[in-house]
Amino acid sequence: MRKPPAVVIPADRPAALGIARSLGRRGIRVYGIDADPRAIGMVSRYVTARPLPSADDSDENRLESLVDLGKRIAEGAVLYPVRDDDVILCSRERQELQKYYSYVMPAHETIMNLLTKDGLFRTGRACNIPVAHTYLPNDLAHLQTLAAGFEFPVILKPVLSSSWLRSEIVALLRDSPLSNPSKVALCRNAAELLRRYQEIAPYDQRLVVQEVIPGEDERLAYFCFYLDRDSKPLATFAGRKLRILPVGFGSATYVRSFYDRALEEIGLRLLQGSQYQGLGGIEFKKDPRDGRYKLIEFNARFGMWDSLGARCGVDIPYVAYCDALGIPVEARPIYRQGVAWVDLQRDIRAFLICRRRGRLSLKSWLGSLRGEKEGAVYAADDWKPAVVAVTELLNRPWNVLKKRLSPAVVERR
Repeated sequence: MRKPPAVVIPADRPAALGIARSLGRRGIRVYGIDADPRAIGMVSRYVTARPLPSADDSDENRLESLVDLGKRIAEGAVLYPVRDDDVILCSRERQELQKYYSYVMPAHETIMNLLTKDGLFRTGRACNIPVAHTYLPNDLAHLQTLAAGFEFPVILKPVLSSSWLRSEIVALLRDSPLSNPSKVALCRNAAELLRRYQEIAPYDQRLVVQEVIPGEDERLAYFCFYLDRDSKPLATFAGRKLRILPVGFGSATYVRSFYDRALEEIGLRLLQGSQYQGLGGIEFKKDPRDGRYKLIEFNARFGMWDSLGARCGVDIPYVAYCDALGIPVEARPIYRQGVAWVDLQRDIRAFLICRRRGRLSLKSWLGSLRGEKEGAVYAADDWKPAVVAVTELLNRPWNVLKKRLSPAVVERR
């Protein structure tokens, strides 16, 4: 019997590769949509590339491309958005998209409550989940009043993560080694907090201030899942984020699978309390002050290293595929522990920083790379994405130089 295809949008990240490889190895055709025809997912042997027309990444163009592809396929493909903006698009436009695609998502209000920092804080409190103290300043005067009672350092964050991907904000935060421009700005005192707020507010007024949960990065844990339309878990999996970049407030470079009953219980309490459906992941940090997991972030999508679950026995992309199409699938609550995922080129940078700070020796780092592991990009049966990634890495200094020189060239002309 012919298997309906799947569609991944966008195809420029490890999450897209993880989905394509999971399904492609099972004989399921996977289409990849991206503005860049050389994105790592677009060159995978398991992806049929569908570049966006004119490299236009607007909501309107992505929606039009999805509808056009859905009409061409005409087989009820399963849709996987792997970026927050695309999750919001597919949730908001589900009435149109579900004419052509199958996918399981909760109500749009639930999506927005969980993806926005203020909404997640309220939802966590409503579900009796421990959360970091979070404050929503109305304006500068309100923030000045709030700051008088803060215990520093604190972090300044956007309500919606994608808001800080705009070039103006990235440029503002680039000067700070303690900032991750797409996620947070660390503020060590009231003066720094007020300065950062005044810099960023003209471009994004929806900001939150949050306490910093103490402790090393190794206390970060991530709970991946798939829940059916009745909010029953069909697949659960967890990993400990042992190294991240930027160190302190970044994304994972090295992860190891593990199981913690307390983590699973608190994750499911949030999901079932909010009547969640579909796949995603929740980040927590174990607070050394009280030993409790504190809610940090929610992803209503497949994450960058969630493909590790398939290697450990919990294939979330395939579970999502089956459930979306109404194919019976058994719950997958058990998986192998101690298996690693590594993004090697970024992990080298994380290691060098940790080594300079006296937190990780060369021997310990090399030892962590031994044993069974999943690569972020490289796979023996699908090597082209790794070649593209390495080429891009080697070309990056030249591309940066060209970008810096181009205004001067235009000016001379």
